[in-house]
Amino acid sequence: MKYKIPDLKKILEPLWLHNPGEAVNQTGWHKRNVFMQGSIPKDPNILNKLGIKKGEKVLAIAGYYGDWDYALEKNGAKVDFSDVSKSIVNWVKKQKDRKFKRYIVSGYELIPKKEKEYDWSFTYEACGGGQGLPIAYLRSLLNKKGGILVLLIRLDEPEKMGSKLKRYSLIVNQLAKAYGGKAIVIKKRIKAYRENKPIMNHIYIVHKILTNDKARELAKRDIEFLWKFGDKKIISKKDKDSVRRLSILAKSLNKKFLREVIIK
Repeated sequence: MKYKIPDLKKILEPLWLHNPGEAVNQTGWHKRNVFMQGSIPKDPNILNKLGIKKGEKVLAIAGYYGDWDYALEKNGAKVDFSDVSKSIVNWVKKQKDRKFKRYIVSGYELIPKKEKEYDWSFTYEACGGGQGLPIAYLRSLLNKKGGILVLLIRLDEPEKMGSKLKRYSLIVNQLAKAYGGKAIVIKKRIKAYRENKPIMNHIYIVHKILTNDKARELAKRDIEFLWKFGDKKIISKKDKDSVRRLSILAKSLNKKFLREVIIK
């Protein structure tokens, strides 16, 4: 029986490494004079609107400039900041207006490493939705509660939403289907600042995958499988359940990041 599953070797090849002041979009690389993300939340109810409780431990992945991550921190969450780019992490470390519990240089496919180390994994508009982000949110099932992805609805610039609009929903829904977690996709109005615009209530799509004991155990098993059999084409029948679950998750990845395996 043939299946398509995530190709970990290809997935772990980074698309790019940002440096402070650099940005990339559909047209390529360009310089930005303003060191901020597409929006910065200025909402004292940000935790409640995202479903995060004060005191909960959050792993911020693909943190970039840390604007959203620090909004969670200063409103009561305990946030560890991470990004794959060492230069970005070092830049954030030096900023006096955003401080975190811990700074981690890592691809989001590799963290968290332990079960129940965090309550949530969180990201705001991370790239790689068809590459490594599904693996990152497979890892979020190891958390106590799960993972959250946030996307701004750009009514004035719809072209800047790119593939994230469909891809984020696909990720959480495929994870729920494969692992028995619960997917939630809702719109929330959050007060935020956008460059050269006043603070106002913007509409965001909040994508959540909620974990449980069974989902956590299955995710742990399949993560171990991916790292152990990352280049094997012939898979034993004893691992068929992992292959079947990963083939469901694979539907949220771009085809070039998949590989074919055979169960014998």
